[in-house]
Amino acid sequence: MQRRLVVTVAVLALIAGGVTGCKKKSEEQAQPPQSVVSTAKSATTNAPPSPSATGLTGEQLFKQHCAVCHPNGGNTITPSKTLSAKAMADRSKITKPEDIVKVMRNPGPGMNKFDEGMISNDDAKKIGEYVLATFP
Repeated sequence: MQRRLVVTVAVLALIAGGVTGCKKKSEEQAQPPQSVVSTAKSATTNAPPSPSATGLTGEQLFKQHCAVCHPNGGNTITPSKTLSAKAMADRSKITKPEDIVKVMRNPGPGMNKFDEGMISNDDAKKIGEYVLATFP
């Protein structure tokens, strides 16, 4: 009887872990970077994106906070809701970085909420810029 209880609890723990999927945060994702990098803006148009206040680019921030659920601009939770700029514009009228920030701050079902305590407005805007430029 006790063995059956242990097996049942273990199975429930595995199911709970699988159901929450992308909702879980690793320690690495939850902790901000330790160093802040300051850079001067480059005058050339082919320069890499400037880092945010945390010292990370939009691509780095996307990989840290978003790529687990949105690999290559896809969507592991709701596959029909990709990060394609055209699809987001057609589906939800999302056309600028600020629109993406609004979704990050007040997401729909299945998506983590990223408040200002987790991702600053500057960093969230960098993510929005990256998404719109990277996933046409």
